[in-house]
Amino acid sequence: MTATFRHTLLGVIALGAAFLHSCDKLENPVIEVVQTIDTTDVEVPEFSPLTSAVPRVLVEDFTAHQCGNCPPAGLELVSLMDAHPDSIVPLAIHAGNLAVTNADFPIDWTCEEGDEFWGNVTLQLNPIGRVNRVNTAFGQEILPNFWADEVADQLTRTPNAGIQMVIDADENAGDLVVHAHVTWLADVAGQPKLSLLVAENHVVGPQLWYASANPPGPGLVEDYDHKHVLRGSVTGAYGLAIAENPVAGDTHQVGYTYTWNDAWDMGNSEIIAVLTDDNGTVIQTMALPILP
Repeated sequence: MTATFRHTLLGVIALGAAFLHSCDKLENPVIEVVQTIDTTDVEVPEFSPLTSAVPRVLVEDFTAHQCGNCPPAGLELVSLMDAHPDSIVPLAIHAGNLAVTNADFPIDWTCEEGDEFWGNVTLQLNPIGRVNRVNTAFGQEILPNFWADEVADQLTRTPNAGIQMVIDADENAGDLVVHAHVTWLADVAGQPKLSLLVAENHVVGPQLWYASANPPGPGLVEDYDHKHVLRGSVTGAYGLAIAENPVAGDTHQVGYTYTWNDAWDMGNSEIIAVLTDDNGTVIQTMALPILP
């Protein structure tokens, strides 16, 4: 993880020392900012607590450039996004044996976080996916033809939290400050975690697409437009704990700095916030472009 952690907390309760480091407890149950970052360097935004939130669904597509059946899974993801505008957060994770490089597929789309996610998948084949990381009898992974059903089910739930984000990006210096704010809309037991993932759109490179796939492809696509590609993370793959047994009405705010990788296009990239419970299931998610 290349990020330098800078942590702020906004809440009606204080966390223990394991989360707050050197922060003082809040004496009064009122919303105020407990500063743990140097505000002479970083301006901390003020967020208004949310009163409600729409459910959003994280759909993770484990793909690979040597997977000839993977482009149709990508099309299924596009179909879900079209059917549920603003409710689907897509993420393409290049991982597995078919993601290796060679002379025909020279670009390495994998990353440490993607490998970690892949290591937690029981059925390691491409294409496979996770929908809000819901646990099933077979693990969290779901075949692409079942994504739509699980998405529809997830969109009927009432969110237990809402997320807001502000990204301060210096494109010339290659630095980011990501501020994320969580409003708890229901009681959540345990220690929920927030991860901030980096994804890039419109990265072009070779992709296998079998003529026997459904729909069929031309074989080797030299200039395939790879979208929502997981590049790395600000917080580590599964994030960091931001609360302990939060109750409805609590709010928490975190801020992190991140050094940008010059090989990525900041203008085509986004930060994906993923809030998970103790079981690893997604409580809430959102994506925000890094540049306006």
